[in-house]
Amino acid sequence: APCRPGLGGAIVPRTCPHVPQAGEEPCPLDPWMVVPDRSQYVDQQTLKLQENPEDVPTGELPRNMLLSVDRHLVQTIVPGTRLTIVGIYSIFQSASSSANHKGAIAIRQPYIRVVGLEETSEASSRGHAAFTSEEEEEFKKFADSQDAFKAVCSKIAPSIFGHEDVKKAVACLLFGGSRKCLPDGVKL
Repeated sequence: APCRPGLGGAIVPRTCPHVPQAGEEPCPLDPWMVVPDRSQYVDQQTLKLQENPEDVPTGELPRNMLLSVDRHLVQTIVPGTRLTIVGIYSIFQSASSSANHKGAIAIRQPYIRVVGLEETSEASSRGHAAFTSEEEEEFKKFADSQDAFKAVCSKIAPSIFGHEDVKKAVACLLFGGSRKCLPDGVKL
């Protein structure tokens, strides 16, 4: 039986084309079954694409979209990766969750069949990575100044009065620590 691309699944015929002879019983409905050992398989993975957190309006949840990747694209990205995707907008029909209702309409859900994906570089998504020599000098001058820590603390939530210790703690959390790259590619 042919297998439709994406989340379509295999098309198994409902009836047998065999014409019964005299005295022979006709084939029942759904006479075909899938034989796993004689089947060919393709790697497939379902992902969820979510809009960038900085693009989400205040107080709203980020929108998401279902993705279907197969073959060489499977297991190529890790959660949290920013992507640019090329794909085919498709719809698959999932069975209705209310099985006790006869004649219930199946739910049609949109998804994207991914044809190609490219990891968005962190430099383009997080501002300029290259600094001019004047900017570098300004950074060094600021780092060498005695009141650098106070200046940073004063810039954190200036509209909120007081809470100096909390602002110092937030400053330490923002500018302290080191970048960690785990073996599975996740960055902390």
